[in-house]
Formats: sequence, C-alpha cells, structure tokens
Amino acid sequence: MIQIIPWHASVRKLYEKWSFTLSSSLFEIATSFVAGKISATSFSDSYIDLWRIERDNGILQKDESRLSECLSSIFCAADMYCADDELREVYEFDEEQLKYEVSTILKKYLSD
Repeated sequence: MIQIIPWHASVRKLYEKWSFTLSSSLFEIATSFVAGKISATSFSDSYIDLWRIERDNGILQKDESRLSECLSSIFCAADMYCADDELREVYEFDEEQLKYEVSTILKKYLSD
C-alpha cells in the first residue's frame, strides 16, 4: 500500500472514509505524486487512465461535489503535463509545475 503524505492530519481520515471507492485510488495517486513517491509521467498516465475509467463507469458522479471538483481539477492538471522540454507549449506544465498545481488543489480541498 502506498503511504499517504503526512502534510495534513485529516488525509488519513478522508482516506478511510473513501477506502471502498475507486476515487480513493485517484486521491492516493495524487498524494503519492506530491510526496515524491512516483514520477510525473507515471502520475499523469495513471491518473488520467483511472479517471477516465471512473468517468465512463459512472463512478465519479457518485462522489460528493467538492471531491468531484478536486479530482476533475487534478485531471486537468495531469492532462496539461508534458515531459518533453522541446515539445512543451508555454501553457503546459513541467514536473515541478505539475507538482505545485496538484499540491495546491489538494490543499484547497483539505482546507475547505
């Protein structure tokens, strides 16, 4: 099991609340990326694939609205990631920018 990042005490409580939903996997992937446990490319690819599976199977619609907005915002950030410096457009994120964006989204969700 991937360890949840320790920067917010309520993460464990939130994780336990979602432990039987696939959305907890999305949240765990995001927190693991912010904690430096997985690369930006692995995070982006995995998150986008899992988010689309949940969307296509109607799972995301079962989440409460704040969680749904958080996970969708992270999806958008992951989709804006481009690993290749030469191909990256000015509006796309490098690894550092992606980590900052995902961290900001998670912190906002946890502080509301």
